[in-house]
Amino acid sequence: MFKTTLKKKSSINIIPMIDVIFFLLIFFMLFTTFRSNPTGIDLKLPKAVTVTEQQSKNMIIDINAAGEIFYRGKKTSLSNLMEVAKTKYDENREIVAIINADREVRYKHIIAVMDSLRQVGIYKLALAAEKKE
Repeated sequence: MFKTTLKKKSSINIIPMIDVIFFLLIFFMLFTTFRSNPTGIDLKLPKAVTVTEQQSKNMIIDINAAGEIFYRGKKTSLSNLMEVAKTKYDENREIVAIINADREVRYKHIIAVMDSLRQVGIYKLALAAEKKE
């Protein structure tokens, strides 16, 4: 019969867009907190003037302030470290073991790790430090 001349007003629903924005905000907040400490071990390395950068293909061992040993971010024992080091040494005879030791770690823990590495044949050792400004 009669047709209405009133047109419906079109509207844009922004609620899904707000959901996506909040999702991205939370994602980036979480991502930046995970990237701030990539190994998951809180180490405060000593500082030195003559620091040189090493290649990442080397064997990197972390020792925290309590003297706990970590390899690739996982806690390990000296005997397990020796097994891994032996395997790495058999694959590459020129491998360099880099020890990231916290500046508060006791000297005996560093010596124990160095001694274990030398027992399997790895004599190229390096102690990590941060560059002084």
